[in-house]
Amino acid sequence: MIEDFTAAIAGWQIFYTVAGSAAFTLAGLVFVALSINIGIVALANEQGDLMQFARQTLGNFLALMIISLVFLIPGQDRYGMAIPLFFIGVITMWRSALLWKMFEFGKKESRSLDKWLFRRELLIPNTICYALLVLISVELFYGNTDYLYGMTLVVIWLLLAGSLSAWFLMLQLAKMAKEEKAKR
Repeated sequence: MIEDFTAAIAGWQIFYTVAGSAAFTLAGLVFVALSINIGIVALANEQGDLMQFARQTLGNFLALMIISLVFLIPGQDRYGMAIPLFFIGVITMWRSALLWKMFEFGKKESRSLDKWLFRRELLIPNTICYALLVLISVELFYGNTDYLYGMTLVVIWLLLAGSLSAWFLMLQLAKMAKEEKAKR
């Protein structure tokens, strides 16, 4: 059973190499874009939704990087695979829950994003992806590799949602820069 598990995981290494490379690249581009616009970023309220949006977008890419690295560890057994994935899922679900709480019940004056956009682009996809990650990690803990195809949904959705979130973030920063320039 262990050999079958290891072989099943090894079959996914190319997929996770590509996914991890994409996540590393996109996170780097977001980091550079934020650094270039550091003046505008500094104007945003630390607890505001734009900063939380940026943190969560980078956090999603970071989670995807770690997921990919876990899948690329050679000779991985079911415990070595399931336990890190479970903790990634639980930690990111906790972060998503805190974001839901902050966004739904936090201060309204620190909002610069539309609440439906924030939910649709970030909160709902994160909650679904990370809940699915927790469920799949539990199955992997018991040696069941039937749900590895479900991980493709998590990975592809995080890449797609992260890319769209990063694009939206850059547009929002450009809009804020334009508004700041008009004030001068």
